[in-house]
Amino acid sequence: MDASLIQSFLRQTEILRTPRSVLSTFGATNIEYHLVSPVEDLKNKTRLREGKVLSEKPKILTAESFFERFEGFGDEAKEFAQWLTGSYRDLLRALEYNFKNQGFATRVISESPQSVARRILAELDSEEAGNKAVIWCPDSAWSLALMKFTLDQSARSFPTHVRDLERRGLFDPAARQDDRRKREIESLFAAAADDPSARERLGRVLREYGLFAEYEDRFLGLFR
Repeated sequence: MDASLIQSFLRQTEILRTPRSVLSTFGATNIEYHLVSPVEDLKNKTRLREGKVLSEKPKILTAESFFERFEGFGDEAKEFAQWLTGSYRDLLRALEYNFKNQGFATRVISESPQSVARRILAELDSEEAGNKAVIWCPDSAWSLALMKFTLDQSARSFPTHVRDLERRGLFDPAARQDDRRKREIESLFAAAADDPSARERLGRVLREYGLFAEYEDRFLGLFR
């Protein structure tokens, strides 16, 4: 598909309501959406598409399988994904996000798109609905609008995800291993203080991990 046509579709797309919260770092997130589109060549006719996007728990991977990340987004999803790759490449190299379009339904309403959009927005506001979105988009580019919206939500959530994962040391497997070993050693020192039989195991673990020199004085102090 021609890039200028995709850009034209995006210029005609507007997010009327954005979910209040960001995507979850350590679990899946469901976002309910309402896509409002004028029906081409039919006055006061609106095509309303509704469903839920499931954003799976983000994974720390490189972006090798970008084209397969969208499931249930229509026949042209792969072509749209190819165009979107350039804009979101950095985001998708750091974390792998996978999305599923679920519970998809579409219907034509004998009402102007503007009126349909206002009514849905008023209903959601009255419900104080949090994770619900309303999107205005061209009828023939609904999947592009939904895919871009989903990636924008990921980009908005990305700083929080990185911060949460860094706090747990999940971006650095070596640091995670060092932390685990230090906790194990401290536990063995605590046991060895009262149990002479634990000292042999402590010495063996220190040598196995290559840390005997670092803990040598403290280890020998157990025998004084």
